[in-house]
Amino acid sequence: MTVRPAVDDWRRFGDGRFRAFHYLALCQGVVSVLAGFDVVIPFALAIGVPPFLAVLLGVVPLAGGMAQLAMPRLLDRTDGNLRGVTILIAALSEPRGLYLALLVALVASGALVGPLAFFVLAALVAVTSVLSSVAASNLLSWYSAILPEQERRLVVPRMMAVSLAIGALLLLPMAFALDGLAQRFGLMAYALPFLVSGVLGLAEVFVLYRLRHPGRVVVPPAALGKDTESNEAPDFRRFLHVSSINALGMGFAPSMSVFMISVLGLSAGFSMTVGAIGTLTMVTAAAVAGSRLARGSSERLLRHSFGIRAVAMFLPLLAWPGTVTAPFLMIGTAMLGAIGFTSGQLAANERLFRLIRGPAVVRQHARYLARTSGAMTAGQIVGAGVVAVGMPIGYPAFAFLYGISSVVRVIAWRAAAAPRAIAVEASALQPTTLENQKTAEAGASAVV
Repeated sequence: MTVRPAVDDWRRFGDGRFRAFHYLALCQGVVSVLAGFDVVIPFALAIGVPPFLAVLLGVVPLAGGMAQLAMPRLLDRTDGNLRGVTILIAALSEPRGLYLALLVALVASGALVGPLAFFVLAALVAVTSVLSSVAASNLLSWYSAILPEQERRLVVPRMMAVSLAIGALLLLPMAFALDGLAQRFGLMAYALPFLVSGVLGLAEVFVLYRLRHPGRVVVPPAALGKDTESNEAPDFRRFLHVSSINALGMGFAPSMSVFMISVLGLSAGFSMTVGAIGTLTMVTAAAVAGSRLARGSSERLLRHSFGIRAVAMFLPLLAWPGTVTAPFLMIGTAMLGAIGFTSGQLAANERLFRLIRGPAVVRQHARYLARTSGAMTAGQIVGAGVVAVGMPIGYPAFAFLYGISSVVRVIAWRAAAAPRAIAVEASALQPTTLENQKTAEAGASAVV
């Protein structure tokens, strides 16, 4: 990748006709970070949630991937009203920072204590995360409906880069200030990031309302049939297979925040700092991956991401409690994990859109999310059980899970090796099978 094309791409993305996408990226960056697990997990530990339950907090939102399976039917019942459904879901989920700020106030005042506080927190995280996941997936279909193919390849990765940059710029100073604020104001210190997130969540809904209408989006009946899976292209089956293996590895990996705070004895502020460093790394990774995907192979980039994540999960094995190198190894884990996750996420989305065209992508994206979410959920339930049983011995339990996660990523990396040389995906703009071509032709008439 040369510098000049990358700069030209960013200049094109900065054009005024993409202004709504700029605003969306800004709002999404604030919401995803300041109401995300980099803040929620330290808050959960601060109110006395046991580490294994804090790990389980990450399980419930994964149902969002499986909930996406209902979207094709929902679009059919609403006569293809993708815009209305998405805005309604976003209006419920994106201001979640306001709900979390209210919870902080209730816990700090003593109105909610003990198991009840955890139950309310888990319910908030579960419901809003599921809805947010569905809204985010719908937005990919929305972008595909209103943007030509080349503009979609330009806009989506750069939205992610801008979103991550904005989030990191807010999380980093928040991480530095949190420990001092917590000493002075107690739990109420957590209300600040949640409130900022909630306000920007409301702004995001307003921007969505102003976004260009995607038209009527209905998934073709052929894409909903039971024979879809048996007739799908071998490339798509392999894509689902390796993505599921990688997702299982993601599930096994315990929360870095829980490991750093409960095992390594590091502060909540340092944990958030590591999260911010990871987010800043994602910014560069998203920019580089976006430029590579615009002109190169999504399959190759996806495979490379599995290898990077395998190395990232190996580093915590060397982070022994009480050693001076442990904090630096966790920073390295965050950076490598960020590179692997960002490039893998962009490559997976791009791979899906290159294999499946038209409104049928709503159904196939739902299948992809359901498959990977199910695998990740299984891994996280096992991981939470290991943490619950092994917490008294601390480091060995977490090291076991990080080791398993690394091994599973290596398996995904090997399984992702193409059985033939990977061809340049110049033909990716066209469906890869006759069945996909029929689906695309049906989709062309379904999107107005």
